Amino acid sequence: MENVLLVEDAEELGELLKEELGAHGYNITWVTNGVDAVIAALDKKFDVLIVDMITPNLKGTDTIKIIKKIDPKIAIIACSGMIDKSIMIDVTKAGASACVNKPFTVSQMISQIKWATRNKGGLSSE
Repeated sequence: MENVLLVEDAEELGELLKEELGAHGYNITWVTNGVDAVIAALDKKFDVLIVDMITPNLKGTDTIKIIKKIDPKIAIIACSGMIDKSIMIDVTKAGASACVNKPFTVSQMISQIKWATRNKGGLSSE
């Protein structure tokens, strides 16, 4: 299954996603900020990056840009509680494959992971 780098500073959501996605066969590495995400991406190959747009140290779009330079083939899913057209444009320019609006269900996230790994060049929004 895919190696997933999860960047989520909300502890409850991070724990839930790590547990639930792990139960569905995904190998989850969970970090709480963009700097730790970049360090993890330098250390290990990931298939998918799930990144909250607002985390400590780095904005989500900056985290996406840096990790996309490290691994241009990574599928990226941006998450935000306030997705509007300007955010979708920003995350697309940064390199995201999909954009998910919070709150979301685990099944919605799994669908987005599957979609993003198949369609790394397009953008899906939930």
